[in-house]
Amino acid sequence: MFSLFKFGKKRSNQYVAASAPAQSTSTELIEKTSQPTVASGSISHQDLYSGSTPLPAGKQLKLQLAVCYLPHPEKVHYGGEDAHFISDYGGGMMGVADGVGGWQESGVNPADYSRTLMLMSRAYLEGNDIFQEQAASRHGVLIDPRGALEAAHMNTKVPGSATACVMQLDQANGVLAAANLGDSGFLVIRDGKELIRSKPLQHYFDCPLQFGAFPEFVEATDTADMADLYSITLRPGDVIVAGTDGLWDNCYLSEIIAMSPRSPADAQSSADAIAATARRHASDTEFASPYTREALSQGLDLPWWDKLLGMSFKGGKLHLKQLTGGKMDDITVLVAFVEATDIPPPPAPPSAEAQMDSGAADAASGVPAPAPAQ
Repeated sequence: MFSLFKFGKKRSNQYVAASAPAQSTSTELIEKTSQPTVASGSISHQDLYSGSTPLPAGKQLKLQLAVCYLPHPEKVHYGGEDAHFISDYGGGMMGVADGVGGWQESGVNPADYSRTLMLMSRAYLEGNDIFQEQAASRHGVLIDPRGALEAAHMNTKVPGSATACVMQLDQANGVLAAANLGDSGFLVIRDGKELIRSKPLQHYFDCPLQFGAFPEFVEATDTADMADLYSITLRPGDVIVAGTDGLWDNCYLSEIIAMSPRSPADAQSSADAIAATARRHASDTEFASPYTREALSQGLDLPWWDKLLGMSFKGGKLHLKQLTGGKMDDITVLVAFVEATDIPPPPAPPSAEAQMDSGAADAASGVPAPAPAQ
């Protein structure tokens, strides 16, 4: 099995992957939308509000989320190096990160960095933990996946490095907003076909862009402003599959699409099946995996003596052995099924009886009752 060690290197030129085709957006829609809150300097209105699909009155989109995580067999004892989060907040959001295993050589648990990065990303979007005071001024749900990566990067001060991808539903506009740095990523499926897949960002083969704690523990780091941003208009029935390179290196898109859920109730079984398939391919030394195919395209192959020792006759011709096999790794699979749900009714105003009870309580505590309206 061929493998290269992944490490960070500062990139001079930013590669930007193409996102979904932008559709026209009316200024009226943007001005009348009170939610979500969009962080300044992160995602522009033009990118974010791209052709929202009208839903029936009283309906909104929601993500039914599921996850399956299979650590590398040799890393089960400490939980592997991948990290993730899923949350129903704002209709649904999720994130995934892949810690760089080379830190083990320095006596560092690579999972510490990836786990902290995901904890901080979630806390930023939900307005919890160290971001509570900052969130107090928000009006609505913050839609800012790139900002989440930046905030997490700035506040993760432990040894290590990791790739990361954060996705969240802009429930008010029916849009998936996503930011991806490195070779983790996501796929959106519609009507059993690929709608869009994020592109891996790499310095070179097997060396993805990644976050690291600079200058405390690394000489240079890639940053959130180098991440690819995506805004994809969703429809009920769409499926989002996200994961670390343990998924994408071992499964083809056609396999993932075939195992995608057909209903919200299928999300967990779909995540389990996709992860199990990736692990089976990772263990198969004869499988022509996406990873080894990409290695061959980069001019990387077995040494000549291995090619000779493994040669065989097929179809009356002599064939030298080629690089094959999956890539054993941590495997994280997140699945989200997009469904239309009822918008919950606004909270009812307090009843006259409740107001009287409140006034009585205030009188008992010495708090003056409010003056009557003029």
